[in-house]
Amino acid sequence: MIPYRSLSFASVLLSFVLLWPAGLFASDQALINAIEDGQPQRVSILLDQGVTPEAVTRGGEYDGKTALMWAAEGGDVESVDLLLAYGANVNRTNPKGGTALMYAAVQGHATIIERLVEAGADPNHTVRHGWSPLMLATSKGHTESVETLVALGADPQTRDVYGWTLLMRAVERGDEPMVRTLLDAGISPEEEDHSGNTALVIAERSGESHILDLLREH
Repeated sequence: MIPYRSLSFASVLLSFVLLWPAGLFASDQALINAIEDGQPQRVSILLDQGVTPEAVTRGGEYDGKTALMWAAEGGDVESVDLLLAYGANVNRTNPKGGTALMYAAVQGHATIIERLVEAGADPNHTVRHGWSPLMLATSKGHTESVETLVALGADPQTRDVYGWTLLMRAVERGDEPMVRTLLDAGISPEEEDHSGNTALVIAERSGESHILDLLREH
């Protein structure tokens, strides 16, 4: 027969083992909640208390989205700096292959882009269909982020799986400031995609006469 005290200790130990993962996940979520709420001081406290900087959302549409991705998307420079200081993996990917740098690029957070690349983020990382941080920033019209990425080593000659250049994307959107930025970055309007289209052809087809004139002048 097991002594009462031994049985009690065994029960407590079993309860701890069963509840430990739930407590760990709760800590992860507490860190992510603090980032979402824009509370870097709370982020600092949680990291000091031992919550992992690799905290990740589990389940739902954001499954696999890390704390660093949340901070990068939200433009939270202080939390990004804290997570990096505590060892967050700057090139960790979500289930679709996206990185924190891509989240920052989509939102146009140039300062965070700079922080992440300086910490080792790959500015030329691509996901399905050849999308890169630079292509994402271009598609969203973030000229400052595009300039920052190029200055930090992103290849302005990158293409998607269809052979489209960054300039083609900007022309399709009728984004004149971005077109000027990409022309200055050295992208030729005469480059062809896999079907033989050029930025000039796309501009003609879209009826964007001011864009067409700009390309021809170049």
